[in-house]
Amino acid sequence: MPPDEPTAAYRTDDYTHEAPDGTHLAIRVFRPTEANAPFPTLLQRTPYGRPETPEDLGVAARAIDAGYAVAYEDTRGRGDSGGAFEPWIHEAADGAATVEWLADRPWSTGRVGTYGGSSPGQVQVLAALERPEGLAAIAPMFAPSDLHRADFFQDGAMNAQATLTWSFDAVAADTVDRLHAAGRLDDSTAEAAHDAIESATDELLETATTRPLIDLPAAVFADVDLPADVAPADLVPHWDAWLSRPTYDDFWRSFDPEPDYGRIEVPGLHVTGWYELCQSGTLANYRGLRDRSSAPQHLVVGPWTHGDTSGEAGDLNFGTDASADAYGVWETHLAFFDTYVRGRPRPPFDDGRLVETFRTELGGGGWERHDDWPPAAAERERWFLRSSGTAATDGGRLTRDPPPKFESPDRWTHDPTDPVPTRGGPLCCGDVDDGPYDRRAVERRDDVCTYTTPPLSSALELAGPVRADLTLATDAPDADAVATLVHVADEGTYPITSGIRRLRYRRGRDREVPVPDDPVRVAVDMWDTHYRVPAGDRLGLEVASSDAPRFDPHPGTGRPWRATEEDVRPAAQTLFHELDRESTLTVTRAR
Repeated sequence: MPPDEPTAAYRTDDYTHEAPDGTHLAIRVFRPTEANAPFPTLLQRTPYGRPETPEDLGVAARAIDAGYAVAYEDTRGRGDSGGAFEPWIHEAADGAATVEWLADRPWSTGRVGTYGGSSPGQVQVLAALERPEGLAAIAPMFAPSDLHRADFFQDGAMNAQATLTWSFDAVAADTVDRLHAAGRLDDSTAEAAHDAIESATDELLETATTRPLIDLPAAVFADVDLPADVAPADLVPHWDAWLSRPTYDDFWRSFDPEPDYGRIEVPGLHVTGWYELCQSGTLANYRGLRDRSSAPQHLVVGPWTHGDTSGEAGDLNFGTDASADAYGVWETHLAFFDTYVRGRPRPPFDDGRLVETFRTELGGGGWERHDDWPPAAAERERWFLRSSGTAATDGGRLTRDPPPKFESPDRWTHDPTDPVPTRGGPLCCGDVDDGPYDRRAVERRDDVCTYTTPPLSSALELAGPVRADLTLATDAPDADAVATLVHVADEGTYPITSGIRRLRYRRGRDREVPVPDDPVRVAVDMWDTHYRVPAGDRLGLEVASSDAPRFDPHPGTGRPWRATEEDVRPAAQTLFHELDRESTLTVTRAR
């Protein structure tokens, strides 16, 4: 395997160029000195700072050795770039201008590929919507799509751990440093602001239950003596814009790529992980571009988290072949760019669409190649939730047989001050670790209902989307439905995939529908998985009303993010199972 630092000599050049509105953007370019120009160019645009050298940067060192120029740009309002940081508002136009600027350099072949993970993945997709001249391919890794649907927010709820840590650790901390460097904050004030940020992100559950949540910046920086011209909201400039818009509207639409996938006409390599914050977004990008773009799209999914591609996630080790290094993810990137940017087709991209996923299972798994995702032969399979009593701790059943007309519902009380604790999952960046962890302690709570199959007579391989359709009633103006699919084994109960939906958005995120006293039907998107449950073990489903601090605990009011401490109230929840009020689990089964 090639080293993560270039073996070829290279030069480093810093430039600035103008965005369409005249804002100066800072870019750093590494170019081989032992190869002759012109070079194909790879670009990463990042809000996290340009690297000083290309060492330990995955594909960068390999690309320089292979004769590429590699460029890193500070996005607007970050690092050495000018302007104000407004997350994703300007990235389409700024990114397109940067691609065209690079393609026009005298040392460039005129063909540019983009790459990067998380935010540097999302900005690639947005720039590609502008169809900049010179853009030849994109490789968004761990990339969001519609941020309101499945990344910072999810079907009406806030993905609190990700949103809070990113907003304060990444955005507010950088804003404090920029104001300090500009002389608008003195040393002691900047230090106090950083201390406040650290306190807020060290105690995420407490921070996620601050009321009202829309005023969180004021609460976090309450003891910081900011100057008169700097308000707490200035340190987290997107917070009010985001939390004042719980419903999908034109603001969210302005940086949502999904409605415009048909505008993207370049090949894509989409990489994500099963336990990864942006899994749903990456799969949405792949599926949307596969269906609406004229260019080939490729997909790789490993047993990875947002910050760890080692092949070990949570309590589980999936084996030596599971890591990104063992798979050769950076070599795969380079082959992709050679094929589509350099115009030298290489395996596996010279032989149709690449779709590979890691089939996870306790203690191992393996890579599988598919015709598509989900595989064309996969079939939907429905299981019914059946009650075996009225107390959550009694446990229920998952069966293939529909329920009778009369069957007792399950009941529990959601207490916003004592929410179900997050235990692993597709998380990012906070004090609760991501990945699969044993959930038996969570299942012993009175506010978690569990439903399990009998021991399986043969192995069950899941390969595709998972969804729960629940019939729920609540005595509160609104509530959350949380569903978690689990593997029940002798050695523990491990999460496979999960999801949430806020009841007032049960008919779509673009409309609020009041929650009546009568039972309502709510669909919970639990994302995708490729997972094998062996014969003798059981498949299970947990249903609850909270999962904190992964999601903000619902305060039991009609306006969750504006609720005060006095507004918070417990909610009595009822889950139905009877005929015409079924609750079901739908999985995608490999064939």
